[in-house]
Amino acid sequence: MSHPLHSPPTGPHPPGLHPAGPHPAGGTGIRRRGGLTALLASLALLVTGGQLAATAPAHADGQAVTVDLGTTQGTATGVGSGFLYGLSEDGSGPDDSLLAPLAPRSARGGGARLDGGGWVGDNYTPGSGYTRRLNSALAQARRLTSPPYDGTYDLLVSDIWGADSTQPAATVYPCTGGDCGNWQAFLRRLAADVAASGVKVRYDIWNEPAGAFFPPGFNTTQYYQMWDTAVRELRAAAPQAVIVGPSLWDFSPGNVSPFLDHTKAAGTVPDVVNWHFSGTPVADAQTMRSLLDSKGLGGLPLSMNEYLHGDEQHAGYQAWYLAQLANSGIDSASHAIWDDCCAAGTLDGTLVRSNGVLRPTGQWWVYKGYADMTGSRAQVSTQGTLAALATVDPVRRRASVLAAGTSGVPSADLTINGLTSPALSGGSGVTVTVQRIPDQAPLEQPVTVSSQTVPAGTGSVHLSLAGAAAQDAFLVTVVPAGQGGTTVDAAVTGSGPDYFQYGTNWGQTNGVGDMYNTTANWSYVPGSTALLHFTGRQVTLRAVRDTDQGRMYVSVDGSVPVKVDNYAPGRAASSSVWTSPQLPAGPHTVVVTVAPDINPASGGHNIALDSAVIQK
Repeated sequence: MSHPLHSPPTGPHPPGLHPAGPHPAGGTGIRRRGGLTALLASLALLVTGGQLAATAPAHADGQAVTVDLGTTQGTATGVGSGFLYGLSEDGSGPDDSLLAPLAPRSARGGGARLDGGGWVGDNYTPGSGYTRRLNSALAQARRLTSPPYDGTYDLLVSDIWGADSTQPAATVYPCTGGDCGNWQAFLRRLAADVAASGVKVRYDIWNEPAGAFFPPGFNTTQYYQMWDTAVRELRAAAPQAVIVGPSLWDFSPGNVSPFLDHTKAAGTVPDVVNWHFSGTPVADAQTMRSLLDSKGLGGLPLSMNEYLHGDEQHAGYQAWYLAQLANSGIDSASHAIWDDCCAAGTLDGTLVRSNGVLRPTGQWWVYKGYADMTGSRAQVSTQGTLAALATVDPVRRRASVLAAGTSGVPSADLTINGLTSPALSGGSGVTVTVQRIPDQAPLEQPVTVSSQTVPAGTGSVHLSLAGAAAQDAFLVTVVPAGQGGTTVDAAVTGSGPDYFQYGTNWGQTNGVGDMYNTTANWSYVPGSTALLHFTGRQVTLRAVRDTDQGRMYVSVDGSVPVKVDNYAPGRAASSSVWTSPQLPAGPHTVVVTVAPDINPASGGHNIALDSAVIQK
């Protein structure tokens, strides 16, 4: 059955479409900080004698990564996909179009710095300050521990109590002078309120217990009284409660050792041992496991629910760190927050506001690429300062490599072996696509450097990484040729498996030079609906972003619609504006509806669809 276009509305073409040729996009801000990370700038697929080179020549600086897709070593767990205070106060922001593609597995919060001051601000009673902080944390936890996320949420008990570094100088800390009575009252009320909410949380008792957060200090008598009381009260109220600690500022086994000795003797050992800001996650995790083994506490899960210092929060360093986390054996890790605490809804600064609209940054795109790395971890060996994570998923028939470095990389090599693995190989070979993720804010989409087909039977490919682009990261994907991302023009309205269907008030413009196949399908009438029918596992919609573009609602297979804002201060004609979650392989339907409202800075309601990219 065909689905022809309905007659377009009368009147001029909507502003923002430029049939005569491309319209230059507006500039984007570039956030770079030298000295920390210099990364990979350009990649070229090298061909030797008509065949892809199977081995890489050694560079003088020794920068190289070798991946063997045929050798796997454990499941890809997404260990680093967590956020500290990443959501808005009520947990609703950012919307699923920006959150779901990152597949967050963990989160942490407790209403820090919300007006009212928590329990302390209520004069050590459960007043409005306590209630506001708890309600915020529970709203965030409810969203992130429910489908489709099903992650863990570490409830920061000390933040709800009021110790968020803004508490008054005269604050009376728990168990001062040995009196833990008020602290017990707080814990009992907290446990009862959490139980009544039905939300599942893990209790992170005290954040960074020293300095401005707990002046009595860590490993002091008062600290141990506070800790032991909390563990006993929470476990008495909820025997299955998961306790997280000690949440030290940095990795310091000399401080953790006496803590473990005390808690083992007192029967108050946490269920999850955590710390913040490892410089070397792999080595630190092994040191912690050895320390736990030496005390007869082996097997406890490890967590780092704050990672990346403020000057490390860049696309390249983040990619390098995620590769380290993947090999550490740590169970979960959450990105730290520095600049927009504590209810901005920017996923700890991985999103930025541009003229009132949340936009992805390079860091966001790194997380998205990381979330797409499913299946098993492939074997990786490195030389120099590079690090890489590689995965292969036989179900999705997809392999990925995320690579970055921690210092200048004038030239480096990436060799991928195992291309003939049954998990990937097809009769027509494989397609290898290289994307560069600039450390920009905002960043509409990564830069595709190359995409080429490797002939069937070729076991290896060599990619030359040359130049020094500070703070960039690279994502390389390998899929069977002809079975990777399929681009469908928005003007395709015929029969399946992949086509668009338009209702009334949609028009088409041809000859738009900066759009896919030079066509655009558009409407500026609120309530107008377009459908995309596709067969696959995931889809990305591409549309115009510009000063005159409006907002649209998008849903897939009857899901709750999410609102997408296509306004931008400069033109980007083929932007990736929405990506579905991972879906079961098969037929699906996406519904796009022109929203009734617009960004205050926009000049119109226009929605101009460009194309869809479908993952089979």
